[in-house]
Amino acid sequence: MQKAYSLDQIELLELIGMKGEVGLLVAPSFVVDFDYRTFVPLMKGFGFDKVFEITFGAKIVNANYHKYISENKLKQKKFISSTCPSCVNLVKARFPHLKNFLMPFDSPVISMAKIVKKNFPKQKIVFLSPCTAKRVEAKQSGLIDCVITFKEMKEIISREKPPLANCSHLFDRFYNDYTKVYPLAGGLSKTLHLKGILDKNETVSVDGANAIINLFKKDSNKKFFDILFCSGGCVGGPEVNASTPIFMRKFSVTSYRKQALKEKIGSRKGTEKYVKGINFSKKFD
Repeated sequence: MQKAYSLDQIELLELIGMKGEVGLLVAPSFVVDFDYRTFVPLMKGFGFDKVFEITFGAKIVNANYHKYISENKLKQKKFISSTCPSCVNLVKARFPHLKNFLMPFDSPVISMAKIVKKNFPKQKIVFLSPCTAKRVEAKQSGLIDCVITFKEMKEIISREKPPLANCSHLFDRFYNDYTKVYPLAGGLSKTLHLKGILDKNETVSVDGANAIINLFKKDSNKKFFDILFCSGGCVGGPEVNASTPIFMRKFSVTSYRKQALKEKIGSRKGTEKYVKGINFSKKFD
């Protein structure tokens, strides 16, 4: 006897069954659980009108971080990444004296949701997430209509068996390949292009809750802190379905990025028109 669907799974199925456009926002760690060559056709066969990879949102985060650090590096002691909601909660709860150093910008998924809302205002938005913290963040944003985890989506696909749509394997509209390594530990630092702004020894990348706690217990002389709550980064998220070792999950992400570069998937042109007028700033009260 099959177990009953969760409330979020039921909500997704109801949303897909309704009249209207539904878009899917996909965390770049999706390749840990899904084959990128068939993923978009599978999701469109399931009923999504558009499928967006959140890497474009990550690109916007990078742009905001780069500008903010450039303008404030002489007057601000530290800069702490705020892309991971679990890390934000950890800093606020355990190290409130560091709260003001959190980067005052939306995460990639919230940035991406704002971009889709601006450019496709009729779209209902579903977020495919590797973790529960991102689920909470997305639901609280008021921008996203439904959140489903990798595990939940795998179960739905296994039971519903949707056909593959006759379409390209490419994501819709927004795309950026270099931020595909965002879900890996240190992926933010590697794509932020801080050379000439901060010295290499002024940045630190740490993953795993205990490692982050130990880092902030010390009086570190670092300037930029690239932190992810899960060991290995988002590929180690609790709602990832794969049981493979972290190093194999990392390999899936890096291989996907190399293949995307080889295929020259998408375009990097015309990004400003998609984000014009959007406010990506955030306060951590």
